[in-house]
Amino acid sequence: MNLFNVLRCGIQDLGILYIAVSATLGVLIVCVSRWKRQPSLKIPPGKLGFPVIGETLQFLRALRSGTLEQFFDKRVEKFGDVFKTSLMGHTIVVLYGPAGNRLVLSSEDKLVEFSWPKSIMKLVGQESMAIKRGEEHLRLRAPLARFMGPQALHNYLPKMSSQIQGHITEKWKEKSQVNMVPLARELLFSVAASFFFDINDHFDKMRLQKLMETVIAGCLSLPIDFPGTLFHKALEAHSLSDKMLLSLIEKRRIDLSAGRASSNQDLLSLLIAFKDGSGNALSNKEILDNFNGLLIASFETTVSVLTSLFKLLSSNPDCYEKVVQEQMEIIRNKKDGEEINWADLKDMTYTWQSVQETLRMIPPVFGTFREAITDIDYKGYTIPKGWKILWTVYSTQMKEEYFPEADKFRPSRFEEEGKHVVPYTFLPFAAGQRVCPGSEFSKMEILLFVHHFIKNFKGYTATNPDGKKSSDALLALPANGFKINLFPRS
Repeated sequence: MNLFNVLRCGIQDLGILYIAVSATLGVLIVCVSRWKRQPSLKIPPGKLGFPVIGETLQFLRALRSGTLEQFFDKRVEKFGDVFKTSLMGHTIVVLYGPAGNRLVLSSEDKLVEFSWPKSIMKLVGQESMAIKRGEEHLRLRAPLARFMGPQALHNYLPKMSSQIQGHITEKWKEKSQVNMVPLARELLFSVAASFFFDINDHFDKMRLQKLMETVIAGCLSLPIDFPGTLFHKALEAHSLSDKMLLSLIEKRRIDLSAGRASSNQDLLSLLIAFKDGSGNALSNKEILDNFNGLLIASFETTVSVLTSLFKLLSSNPDCYEKVVQEQMEIIRNKKDGEEINWADLKDMTYTWQSVQETLRMIPPVFGTFREAITDIDYKGYTIPKGWKILWTVYSTQMKEEYFPEADKFRPSRFEEEGKHVVPYTFLPFAAGQRVCPGSEFSKMEILLFVHHFIKNFKGYTATNPDGKKSSDALLALPANGFKINLFPRS
């Protein structure tokens, strides 16, 4: 090794040492400043883990192995139902149970404000409704609420129903066995691409789908921007998808100005044409980031729910038979050529109860983050201003005290929806100001798929109903997809 290489290696080592020392000093400065500011506060107990990364590795390992409930329960057993940890570079207080859920979800802009870890914010975009707070959040939520409101959904139903039936005919009907996960991904992203920005080219849809899958995979990875890491790949995919979507936005603006496009033909046109109460239009960046936020929040979660529903029904044939009877009753009442309508969706009560029970047992999202905007007194502790707070569905949805026989698939527990469920114990779409704006859109997708599946197949069997969760998936997806044998209806 020559002198130049020796010096270069020495400089690199000094650089690494400098970064490590700087990071350590930074953590110490933050800790000391917090200690000085909070000498008399009774901070929630807990364990912060290693400097900077905290307990992120243990959290992600539990998330990917499907043992996140145990991750939380272990700390609740040790510290109680309010405890602190450190995840993705932030000190976080976890509130466990319906009282904690209520505090977080009913105190928006009073005690807390919506807040994601910085790594997720980079992938969603600073101008997304998912990131914005207060009046800005409400401003950006308005056009999305209009697009996914009841009247709009009425209008979308025929087109969505046709797309789902066409996909089943093309991709499922002539097969004796299919892998449900990749097919559900393809179908649901195709629906999103069509309704959101009118992309119908197969190559463009598949390219954008792969980019979004990469972004989603990086959202809850270790936030290290280094070549080869999930987070770095997600940032690259985010940049490429932005370029692709930006070209669509610019082209649509031109088409709208020339009269070649309608202002209500899809979400893209609606967002471009939207003006708030002051007459201000949305910028390209706001439109772009809201598409990112919407796709990240909705696409893969609906795939997870649909797959989990069929997985649970395959292990509970009596429940599946009730779903079949309900759907066949709707089909028998149709005249020749008559299509499914909004009233039919309302009649799918047991089918929707089965979806709710799926959301309870296999939640697609573990919870969301907030940030304390003032010191919060809770159960004898003080949560300092600026600390992040996490509420989680795992604190209630699989607990016997709220859902007897919690490990059993019992859709009937949701009869007379809401009557027998303790408030703030079943929160698949969150609650309050931040309730998921796309929940009804996803509900319609799932119910239509179940309807057309039963219309085309008299049954199915899972080849491996007890398969393990994928170690690469952040959501509840089986390791090898979900393969099912199909039995066509004559």
